[in-house]
Amino acid sequence: MNKKKKRMIYRVSVLGLLAVMVFYAAYESMKEEPETAMTSQGKQAPNFAGETVADEMLVLSNELEGKTLINFWGSWCEPCKREMPALESAHSKYKDDGFKVISINLGQSDFIAGQFIDQYQLTFPVMIDQDGSIKEAYRVGNLPASFLVDEKGVIEEVHEGELSEEMLEGWIN
Repeated sequence: MNKKKKRMIYRVSVLGLLAVMVFYAAYESMKEEPETAMTSQGKQAPNFAGETVADEMLVLSNELEGKTLINFWGSWCEPCKREMPALESAHSKYKDDGFKVISINLGQSDFIAGQFIDQYQLTFPVMIDQDGSIKEAYRVGNLPASFLVDEKGVIEEVHEGELSEEMLEGWIN
């Protein structure tokens, strides 16, 4: 085989490979957006049940008397730490109006979660999602993640990142 023919085969192979890569990239970009926490707004909140750190049974569907904030956190997460006073403040201020906070720790021990609860003087229920099933149901990626659920169980608001008192006030009122 002469040099020209080899060069031509090489060029055609490279161009063919590039064409396949371009086609694949175009195909991937046309696929439907994957479900994430941010795409769950307006949908029914997945129900969950479990024991709180205070050894009380909690079922989400039984808690929906007014607006309920479901907050996912970890003790290693700095934004989670910074938003806890705002969550506790909103819980204390609006609990008599039917507003609830349900806090979900992602897989840490009862001891670590208990230290966190004591440090931030949390009075709302805290559950530990040991197997990650609640996190998976809500498609939580980044922490903290918060979901505001109405009394019918529909997710009204979703936020990944630190919540401020102003944002909470806007959501609740």
